[in-house]
Amino acid sequence: MNIDRSQARCSFCGKRPPEVKRMVAGPGAAYICESCLQLCNEIINDPSPFSAKALELAARAPVVIAAPQEFGQRDTLRPRLTSPLRTITIALEQKQHDITLMLQELQLFQKHFELHYLLIRPPMQVGFAFVPRMIFLIEDNTGFRWAGDSGGVLLARSDLSSDSNKVVYQGSARFSPQMQVDTATLTIRAVDPLGQFEYPQIQPWHFEVTLRIYE
Repeated sequence: MNIDRSQARCSFCGKRPPEVKRMVAGPGAAYICESCLQLCNEIINDPSPFSAKALELAARAPVVIAAPQEFGQRDTLRPRLTSPLRTITIALEQKQHDITLMLQELQLFQKHFELHYLLIRPPMQVGFAFVPRMIFLIEDNTGFRWAGDSGGVLLARSDLSSDSNKVVYQGSARFSPQMQVDTATLTIRAVDPLGQFEYPQIQPWHFEVTLRIYE
């Protein structure tokens, strides 16, 4: 795939030549300038886990870079299934401290299924630039396991929040292969990687779901 590098700019600070003298090209449209590279080296060599320079880098506004044209053309050729074959309502929720995880529904597609959920929590602390992310482990009554959150999304939904002290995130996680005809129950475990920064720490969520995939 050919990449047009004539409009190259640093993926960390957004600057282009002649604002920066030298840049290192990475995969696709990723670049890093010499100043940001030096900053990264200083962060790596700093023994403190959350140095002032590391927090400053994390708090920067994201640099938006357009995807290569070939990528967009290839993606449009990929068949998409816009509607699920079946939707199963779960409607389960659990609360830990001031954080609530709500499992809304399962959507069954031809070759995969999706778990849709809401995460309701207090706003992240000022200067904390990371976006919440959920990691799931699902096991059915036959012992088959699905892990990860491949292909999932997590979006802030300010329109769903009626409490200024809470932020609502709407998410989905995609799993493949599809569940089998003998799947009757699911054990769904969810982990918030940022829970380690909470006090007290957030423990993994645990849900038991009884369902009939094919009736």
